[in-house]
Amino acid sequence: MALTDMDSSPGMFEGTEISELCDSIKDIHRLLRSVGSFYAELDAAEAPGGNGLQIDFKKWGIRTITEDLLARQYAKIDRMAAIYKEEQERMRGR
Repeated sequence: MALTDMDSSPGMFEGTEISELCDSIKDIHRLLRSVGSFYAELDAAEAPGGNGLQIDFKKWGIRTITEDLLARQYAKIDRMAAIYKEEQERMRGR
């Protein structure tokens, strides 16, 4: 297949999929940095003589929320990867 043939056909990177994928990756990076910073602050705030129950609860909440948000972002990335693989197979079949 000539390069000009590929240029005239719809490309696999048209539409909003690429920007969604990039945004998902950026969101994961921001989320992990923010959670890591907050988690480090909680560790530093824990009183040596205290029971730490409130801080443990906050850590559990952060972990739960983070896992949910990451699962959503990973689902977006998996969807984009599936679109990419389907497009590769379609291009091979031409």
